[in-house]
Amino acid sequence: MGKRERRRKRERGKNPSPRRPVAPKPIVREFPLGAPRLRVVIEHDAPEDARRISALYWEIKDDGTWARTVGSIGVADDISAVAAAHSCATLLNCPCANCSEPISVTNRSWANKVGGKNLDAEAPAYLCGECTKIRQQEETERKQRAAEQKRIEREHEQQQAERLQRLVAHVLADEGRKTEPADPLPKDSPLALALYVALISYATRNPGKPLPSLTSTGPLGWTGDAEQDRELLSDLYHAKLLALAPESPPQAFTLSQDGDGIAFFSAEVAWRVVGGLTAAQERVTKIEDDLRTRPGPEPAEAREAFTALVDRLEVLDISGYLDNLLTKKYGYPAVPEARREELADVIRKGFAHGYTSGQMICFAWRAADSAAAWKERNPRMGPPEAASASVTSLNGKIDKAIELHHSIPEYEAPRWHASPLALACFRRLHADIRRVSPAKSSVRAPNATTWASRRPSTPRPARTPCGAAPIPSRSPPNPMERKSRAAGMPRPTLPASDLRAPSTSADRVVAGPHTSRVRARRRAETRKKTPPMKA
Repeated sequence: MGKRERRRKRERGKNPSPRRPVAPKPIVREFPLGAPRLRVVIEHDAPEDARRISALYWEIKDDGTWARTVGSIGVADDISAVAAAHSCATLLNCPCANCSEPISVTNRSWANKVGGKNLDAEAPAYLCGECTKIRQQEETERKQRAAEQKRIEREHEQQQAERLQRLVAHVLADEGRKTEPADPLPKDSPLALALYVALISYATRNPGKPLPSLTSTGPLGWTGDAEQDRELLSDLYHAKLLALAPESPPQAFTLSQDGDGIAFFSAEVAWRVVGGLTAAQERVTKIEDDLRTRPGPEPAEAREAFTALVDRLEVLDISGYLDNLLTKKYGYPAVPEARREELADVIRKGFAHGYTSGQMICFAWRAADSAAAWKERNPRMGPPEAASASVTSLNGKIDKAIELHHSIPEYEAPRWHASPLALACFRRLHADIRRVSPAKSSVRAPNATTWASRRPSTPRPARTPCGAAPIPSRSPPNPMERKSRAAGMPRPTLPASDLRAPSTSADRVVAGPHTSRVRARRRAETRKKTPPMKA
């Protein structure tokens, strides 16, 4: 040891370093004594009474159950509060699911929830205090990151919406500058031109309003087929016959895939007529003239395609009326899918034999009424059977009317019945085509029964369909009817049960107050013409 080291030692002996204070240790007790399951830690500065209460509160038996009840120690709420404030317990046989350290609890209820009745059950779903804090901190950070990500996404969406709004305004401005359609009219899509006629008819009835979008026209749309409507409207748009209307909703537009432009949903945008309504009506006149009278194979194919479209719409309209009648009036299901094709064939047969749409409405109403009556007569039959029987009834009524030449009245469709928007215009155009060029239109059967060629027949009031009213006939009255009305009598009508067509001119007598006198006069004339027989 050198001089320097001995001097340092003497200085340390003269000035000893102060001792560090010893931290007080908490009171630790384990229960039960032989095989401890619970370790109780009591604060060192706890009052004596609190130490005693804590030891009695946490003490357990050898089987792990509590040594005494809380009420036997004192007031339950006060005892639990004192023990929780000055002590805690560690379940030695219940490790943490994350770090495998024993789990600490602050009261008996939590101890039994984690370790069970005997405080020795494994707790895979519980964490210790340290791991719980770490888990809560991680959850807080995750929520903060998610909130920040949402904020960034909202800002990005707002920027995209503002950019889309500017692009939409620019596109609508370009659409508004379209004033002249393509010239000449496109001939490769005759159905699109036919739809253009229906659109101009709608615009004429609703001046100053845009053409509605497909989503606002209902499920039937213009032609009963949403996909076909989109294709035809797209053809008219590319032919510059239609343009986007400024009333189109913002949700109808979206950014294109490359992000440089915008795209629109053809089913959601509203449309406007390019060139004004007057010029469009002139184009419609030219389109109708081409469909009616233009010769050549291409116009013939266009007429055939248009006739097929009208036939499909008529079948769709009558079948839809029958379905709505079954579901709305009678509470039956619609015609089953297994008989839809048969129903379409039956309706086509009725139209092929010359019956009008109003007469087919009458047939459908009678078929549904007969099917409902058949169900009431057969209690074992249910609504599905009645809905299926309406097809059979419709087929039988059409066949009987064709065979017996029955006079069928025309019914107007009720207000609740929805038809394709273009059907009325297509009916008018199809009738013009058949009138001008009957050889190029659908062929009618030689025994066709039309309303104009038969006597008026008024159905019984009880059999009038829901919301439907018969259309009065405009055929001129016969001489007997003129005499009856001249005498102040009401115009006679045949009952619905008398549906047989007249076979001879002598049989064409309208039932009324004068019928008995006419029959008596005929019997007298017959007696004069027939000589008496010899005995």
